Amino acid sequence: MLNLFAQAPDYFNYQAVLRNTDGTLMANEVVSIQVEIIQGSIDGNSIYLENHSVLTNERGMVVLKIGDGTFFNEIDWEMGPYFLGISLNGVYIGTSQLLSVPYALYAKRAGSVYDGDSDPTNEFQTLSIDGNNLEISDGNSVIFPDVITPWLTNIYGIHYYHNAGIGTGAKLPEYPLDIIKNISGGKEHVLIRLRNLDESQRSAVSIALEVYKDIIAKTFYRSEFIQTSLEYTEIPDFDGMCALLAEGRGVSLVSKSDFGSVRFYTNTVQDTIVERVRIDHLGNMGIGTVTPKAKLHVGDGDIFIEDVSRGIIMQSPNGKFWRYTPDNDGELVQTEVFMK
Repeated sequence: MLNLFAQAPDYFNYQAVLRNTDGTLMANEVVSIQVEIIQGSIDGNSIYLENHSVLTNERGMVVLKIGDGTFFNEIDWEMGPYFLGISLNGVYIGTSQLLSVPYALYAKRAGSVYDGDSDPTNEFQTLSIDGNNLEISDGNSVIFPDVITPWLTNIYGIHYYHNAGIGTGAKLPEYPLDIIKNISGGKEHVLIRLRNLDESQRSAVSIALEVYKDIIAKTFYRSEFIQTSLEYTEIPDFDGMCALLAEGRGVSLVSKSDFGSVRFYTNTVQDTIVERVRIDHLGNMGIGTVTPKAKLHVGDGDIFIEDVSRGIIMQSPNGKFWRYTPDNDGELVQTEVFMK
């Protein structure tokens, strides 16, 4: 059984993970940290200074005990608010408000206030833990559930497993981000939503994919799956569009099944989608048909060629190539063309 006594120490802990300007961890480095306590506001008076020279661990983390310096015990915590300013290796990095931790020190003054009896020992309570039972003397107790996995869970059902990744609905995630959910349809089939509330003419939301282009130069190929807003003007006639922007050698659409096809749909009235183009497993393309019978099969329309110098090119048995175009009377005219 472990017994803890609920008494406030004369200091409080400060913990931080330090990174270089390029985002890399400052691991196993000796750093100089100056701590100041500011009264009243972020721009208020500095009433306490403390300097530390510490070694970060392999994760770039430092843990400081703030309060070991002279005059710390003279701070009147009732005269707040107070703010904590931090400088790293002589460079000021930021200020944040002290919300609760050091104010437990102010509560210690209650020990000098008369509470109706002369016994100082009855002010203490004992916090004890036995197995998964946590209990405070003269108070309540709570039983923690049995821990059977190295997972951390919060009210949103997010789990973290240190050797794999982050999963929601996945007890043992197999990927850095693993999402599993039993869904039936409607809008609930969405597993990830990204929303940009920007109202400017550059408003868009995207998912970026990057891979090395040049390892030495640290440059990357970048492709984006993007949705633009109706206010988007950065690319002409690109507002309200969903698109795939690809660098590198281009874009490939692959149907891996033996009889798979690639299909293109558009929407009509009342959210009814209609198939417009299909490429089947034999490489036949159908426009207006779902059963293309040739490399190009137009099922319910015409082929329109606006340029009068262009036409249909065909190859004769002797290997020559001929372009067929109409004259002003609608008669076909053949012209030999040379193909590479």
